[in-house]
Amino acid sequence: MIGLPAEFEQFHWMVDMVQNVDLGLVVLDKDFNIQVWNGFMIHHSGKQAHDVIGQSIFDVFPEIPQEWFLIKAKPVFDLGCRSFITWRQRPYLFKCRNVRPITQQADYMYQNVTLNPMRTPTGEIKSLFLSIQDATAEAMMDIK
Repeated sequence: MIGLPAEFEQFHWMVDMVQNVDLGLVVLDKDFNIQVWNGFMIHHSGKQAHDVIGQSIFDVFPEIPQEWFLIKAKPVFDLGCRSFITWRQRPYLFKCRNVRPITQQADYMYQNVTLNPMRTPTGEIKSLFLSIQDATAEAMMDIK
């Protein structure tokens, strides 16, 4: 039990980082139900964690084409490799408001998204996590 306080402190730090990092972090199970919804996603989507956790990503965000997203997720679950969605392929995965409308001339947040496998201690992939990066500034520079 000597290591418990340090481990607890590290766990607390990890939770704090996940909630406050300037990156969207979303965990989906194999049925595409939302398991984790961090502070970035709350702020940008306007959807609270308690309203989305346990819900299908396709029910919460009907703008996501289900067949297309399943194709993107297949190699993550089947092969354990990453999959990528750039704003050039699709401007956004989650239709989020642009939080800097004065400095940015966009109606929504452009996004780069990485789908990452999450392995259990036995190596099985039962979930994936999405990392969502705000690419609006890059997109606006490229579009002009």
